[in-house]
Amino acid sequence: MVITISILVIGLLAGLATGLGALISISLKVISDKILSVSLGFAAGIMIGISTLGLIPASLEMSSAYITIAGFIVGALFLLLIDVFMPHVHKMETESQQYAKMGYFIALGITLHNIPEGIAIGATYEVSHILGIMTAVTIGLHNVAEGLCVAMPLCLGKVNKFRIVLITTMTGLSTLFGTWLGLIFGLISPLFIAFFLAFAAGAMIYITSDELIPKSHKTHSEFANIGIVSGFILALLLS
Repeated sequence: MVITISILVIGLLAGLATGLGALISISLKVISDKILSVSLGFAAGIMIGISTLGLIPASLEMSSAYITIAGFIVGALFLLLIDVFMPHVHKMETESQQYAKMGYFIALGITLHNIPEGIAIGATYEVSHILGIMTAVTIGLHNVAEGLCVAMPLCLGKVNKFRIVLITTMTGLSTLFGTWLGLIFGLISPLFIAFFLAFAAGAMIYITSDELIPKSHKTHSEFANIGIVSGFILALLLS
């Protein structure tokens, strides 16, 4: 019982590390076009890297290509439906509203992604306590960068600073839920987990294509590319 509570606390702390990224973002007094492009590109690179290097390979390993493809398509369609029922970014009246919507989209994608991350913490802890803690530390560092991805557009969207920290931190709570699932991993169908991994990948690729990359290149194309490459490399190192 004590061991279970300990890993759940560790999973929670790893998830809440996203809040550190928010604190860094709101501390910036001026966000120039170059910083904006690098930040959005960085977010795009991380999300592409997470999807292609982590989520999709893990899904394929646990199931078949058909399950992975189905999950990916459903995840992308899920975000498409949300996009349809929300005012489209290009039709919104002010630029700040565009950035705010982008921030909310990224927060949703990160929330979906944090569940399989939490599963990784819980599952590896069942195999080895030390390995589980190391996984949690790695994911925690990774979540700081994800917090920046969520908070930066919200800052540009002139969202209240307290709300930015709250939203960004709340995205990490899904890591706790995933950790709990990981502890009972043997009772969960691998096909369900594989489908959800691909679902999260589809949602994140949709966000990247629809929001992040176009907006990052709009302000400063060269710095956007630097951000994308940097984000992808970081995802590779942490995958």
